[in-house]
Amino acid sequence: MSHTSLPARFTVPPIPPRLHRRLNLNVSDEGVLLSPENGQGVLIRWGAKGKVEAFDGEVGGLAIGGVLGIVRLWDELANKAFQNLVELQPSRQPKAKTRWSLVLPGRAVGGASKEEDPLSESSSDEAPEADESPIPPKTREWTRFMPKLRKSHAAPAEPPQRQELEEKIVRQIIREFDSGFFFSYDFDLTHSLQHKREILAKRSASSAALGDLILKENSLFPPSPSGTLPKPPPLLSDDDFIEPDVQVPLWRRVDRRFFWNEWLMKDFIDLGLHAYVIPMMQGWVQSTSFDLPVPPNPLEPEVSLGAVPVDLVVISRRSRDRAGLRYQRRGIDDDGHVANMVETEMVVRAKSPYSMKPPPVLNEPVDKTYAVANLHFNDITSRYGPIVGDPR
Repeated sequence: MSHTSLPARFTVPPIPPRLHRRLNLNVSDEGVLLSPENGQGVLIRWGAKGKVEAFDGEVGGLAIGGVLGIVRLWDELANKAFQNLVELQPSRQPKAKTRWSLVLPGRAVGGASKEEDPLSESSSDEAPEADESPIPPKTREWTRFMPKLRKSHAAPAEPPQRQELEEKIVRQIIREFDSGFFFSYDFDLTHSLQHKREILAKRSASSAALGDLILKENSLFPPSPSGTLPKPPPLLSDDDFIEPDVQVPLWRRVDRRFFWNEWLMKDFIDLGLHAYVIPMMQGWVQSTSFDLPVPPNPLEPEVSLGAVPVDLVVISRRSRDRAGLRYQRRGIDDDGHVANMVETEMVVRAKSPYSMKPPPVLNEPVDKTYAVANLHFNDITSRYGPIVGDPR
């Protein structure tokens, strides 16, 4: 007897999936081969209707850090792009580190780099930003930046209109994803820290209420051997940076408003190849650390009190809904999406060098103080209007 099951994209692996940080890429007569160091390889067949299939075996060739998505175009373009990548990889040099860099404990964040442009023959000609680029002139002078394609004698010649169209598509994709895109292998950049904390607060409150219900009504659920509820799955946490639902694939945790390459990743998503899906976010990610001097005691001005280490992170996220050139995309659509909406989050973390001795003793757990704390802030709001603060 057969049984129905959920599609692969809706299933959760027994072990939390981790994105492939290194893939081997090669081309064959059948298509493009991708193989991770540990995991299932895939074969992306040639053609506009080529399927993505599982592949077992070692794949040599080019080492890459991930896949942006799949675009099915003329085969010669893919072969040319692969050859350019092979020639480019040995000449790559590590970039000099700058003072500004995103430092999230235990996580890697990256952005699109112009050095990884597989179809550009001149690295000195920078493509303009998407919002600033004018409409290409009718003379099509920009086509000089496109690679000289070598037609294969074995394959039939493609119509010039199709080749010209697909060249424009490839150039547009390169221009769109050339800069301003960021990603993380295991940290959700699309949701704010405030949103994640609200989710955990709601779950903690629900867990506490369920625990009281089970203790009062033992007939609802069979008692556990230890008499306590099972612990929730662990969180990816380091100090103030938290990550809920680490057992769920990363692409299912992100905010779809900022998942720019979701359609390009559709083949991997439909097949449940979670470890291949790297959500790309357009915007800006920047961080820095500095020391904030502590003002001296007026009674002892000559005594230095040191400084407080401060971490500052700024993340801007551009919505994919109703995005476009700023002079051509205006207003709001029928679904309530405004043109080129950007969400900006600033995270400030100060590490105080002081400590309370003896440490304060709390009469109640912190989770049970939210209700009375809300009473206080509701009273303040009714008296003074909107306020800015952290109710924790």
